Amino acid sequence: MDKSIYTRLAELLEYPGEDIKLKVDECVKALAKDTRYPHELVHEMKKFQKDLSEMPLDDLQGVYSYTFELSGDFTLDMGYHLYDGFKRTNKLTVIRSMYKDKGFPYDDYSKGELPDHLPLLLHFLGFLKDEELKKDFRESFVIIAMEKLVRAFERNHQNIYSHLITAIYRVIENDVKEEK
Repeated sequence: MDKSIYTRLAELLEYPGEDIKLKVDECVKALAKDTRYPHELVHEMKKFQKDLSEMPLDDLQGVYSYTFELSGDFTLDMGYHLYDGFKRTNKLTVIRSMYKDKGFPYDDYSKGELPDHLPLLLHFLGFLKDEELKKDFRESFVIIAMEKLVRAFERNHQNIYSHLITAIYRVIENDVKEEK
């Protein structure tokens, strides 16, 4: 089965392993072939691909940990960018219920992460067949949280993940605009 763009992007946001460069190459090719996405988006992914080609895996893993696990501004837990305390807890419960209702294998993908973790959200969007729910979820939660994350990366362009986060945002933004 051919992987969705969302699934490919989710894999790029997981802790990087030996196959990260291959996954990026495959994602760039898939985006380039998909006529829904503008050339600028593919160009952004190619910047990530180029930066990645010049960085040893050990360094990339260090940057990943420092960026996404040690800084609240860059956390991949999307609810953090939108809600405090009880409101975030409620949103996590709603997202987890949505995963369960749609048969998404949360435990297979979660690796101990909370339901609002961006790679999980992207895997879910790649899994989801209900186009109306996918549209609503992207518009009401994912794109809004991504805007905050992108703004944080705009202040830190030197980070290799800046290009990837921007590309993911543009994919979601493009899909949201296409639906209107």
